[in-house]
Amino acid sequence: MDMIRQIGAVTQSSLSTIPSRLGASLVVVVGMACAVGALVSVLSISTGFMQAETSNARPDRAIVLSQGALFEGGSTITRDEATTINSAPGIRRAADGKPIISAEIFTNFLTTKKNGGLDAYVQVRGIGPEGLALRPEIHLISGRMFRPGKYEVIVGKSGPPLFDGLSEGSTVALPQGDWKVVGTFESKGDMLESAILTDEATLASAMRTSSYKSVMVMLSSPEAYAAFKKYLTTNPSLSVEPMRETDYVELQARQLNLILRFVAFLVGGIMGLGAMFGALNTMYSAVSTRAVEIATLRAIGFGGLVVVSSVIVEALLLTSVGAAIGAGLAWVAFNGNLHAMGGATIRLAVTPGLVAGGIVFAAMLGLVGGLFPAIRAARLPVATALRAI
Repeated sequence: MDMIRQIGAVTQSSLSTIPSRLGASLVVVVGMACAVGALVSVLSISTGFMQAETSNARPDRAIVLSQGALFEGGSTITRDEATTINSAPGIRRAADGKPIISAEIFTNFLTTKKNGGLDAYVQVRGIGPEGLALRPEIHLISGRMFRPGKYEVIVGKSGPPLFDGLSEGSTVALPQGDWKVVGTFESKGDMLESAILTDEATLASAMRTSSYKSVMVMLSSPEAYAAFKKYLTTNPSLSVEPMRETDYVELQARQLNLILRFVAFLVGGIMGLGAMFGALNTMYSAVSTRAVEIATLRAIGFGGLVVVSSVIVEALLLTSVGAAIGAGLAWVAFNGNLHAMGGATIRLAVTPGLVAGGIVFAAMLGLVGGLFPAIRAARLPVATALRAI
């Protein structure tokens, strides 16, 4: 307890000298604010992307791709295969007895971003008659549903604010002419909210294709997946690979998430390195300025550990203040904002976990930045310092 009181007293004495070296201290605070702000800002993209990609994934839904395909764009499922999948065990049935299954295709609609005018592709997905029963998270918020056999589409609510030509009543240029936007839907913030939905049969006819990209299935229960998978993988007439939706979206999100996190820590690390050197310089300056004071404290009985602890505490306080400022600015500037990434839109998310991670990141840099000056202070010869009086 005595040592804690001693550390508190020495730290308080150290902090009282900050106004005399305010410029150097601000270098640490501002540098760390920039580093943590950059880190948290980029990670908010990664967090928002993961939330959008995985938020509605369910263990009782499965996606079926052609054998060897890692994603829908590289998959081709024939109509005969889709018919066979339709009769697989483990599929939930609607009130009318029909299996809740949706064979789907997609294409892209070329548009421009409202912010900057750059070209962007938005996915147009054709869903089957049970497509909405399969995805109960989808709800119309305005307009009406598209009609099968008509060149009509509905758009996710995240699209119109960011892309041109997606408001209700406008038309999108798709195969066989212009398709009218007749409604707007939401789907609890997932990636579909930046897509365009239409009738699969109408889109397939317009694209002149007789195959599907994927087949989505609602299972009777998560446990039914085993029987469903066994039927598909042992049926000689099929060449497909099923996957739980939760596993599929995690697989799709993992690579991009790794890239985003690498960029975040690269940018934040470079800026943080500069802030750490600033902390080193500031704390060395503080030790030099307080050399006589530190020597006096040592002479009257304060141990080296007390001096080391006080210097490190000051460094941690400066870096933590900078981290809190940087994380706060990132939250104000980015949290909840829509961001267009390719043809998809995500809502940036600055979570408490990101803020805490940014502060820990800053604390680690502050610890390194304060350690060596603290050791120097503890080793400062008492007699040498006192001669300077």
